[in-house]
Amino acid sequence: MEGQRGQAINKEIKWLARGPLNNVQRYSGYLVKRYQFHTMKREKFLKTQNSGVVVTVHGASYASSRSPIEGVVNYYGKLNHIIELNYSGFIRVVLFKCDWVDINRGCKKDDSVTLMNFSYKAYTGTNLMDDPFILASQADTVFYGIDPKHKYWEVVRHVKVRDLFGMGGDDAQVVGNPYNDTFDVPNMNRIRDEGDDGMDVTPEMVAQMVDQDVDSKEFEDD
Repeated sequence: MEGQRGQAINKEIKWLARGPLNNVQRYSGYLVKRYQFHTMKREKFLKTQNSGVVVTVHGASYASSRSPIEGVVNYYGKLNHIIELNYSGFIRVVLFKCDWVDINRGCKKDDSVTLMNFSYKAYTGTNLMDDPFILASQADTVFYGIDPKHKYWEVVRHVKVRDLFGMGGDDAQVVGNPYNDTFDVPNMNRIRDEGDDGMDVTPEMVAQMVDQDVDSKEFEDD
């Protein structure tokens, strides 16, 4: 691989070409793009909800039916695992493994409300076309609340985070102790596994929530 047409391949490409190390790190919480994410397993012990994930795709995309969908498509999921791949000890990439709803069968509109039914799954990892992983930097957060009118269906609420922790720029900051050996990837940093982080979301809040900016004081670290 050493330099096609006389051009030396930079170190980053070499590290990536070797593939990740066999050992991976796993986390239960992560801060990215000013959002705090928790795995569903961690949420069982918390009063907070931070496992809702949405990935927005612009342009032609494919749902589980393999038929292309034009325009803006939202893929909804719940966060199962957070893993960090290590390439040669220098590049670290964080991935989210999620339970994804089949947006053809498990997504519908009730007036202006979006509903999800996670009984209908997609991207389960059964083959290469069903990869359940995304880059952490691709994820935005949503909240899910039980719909009292439709059994097995959940109401989706999108959230925009503004000025989290009073940060002036767009770069995320580590919550808790920093890890100096982490490769510098913009907007991607770990958060500590202990503690009660995030926004308290009650069923009443989900029922009454509208699409709006979330005040940063609701995300203060304990």
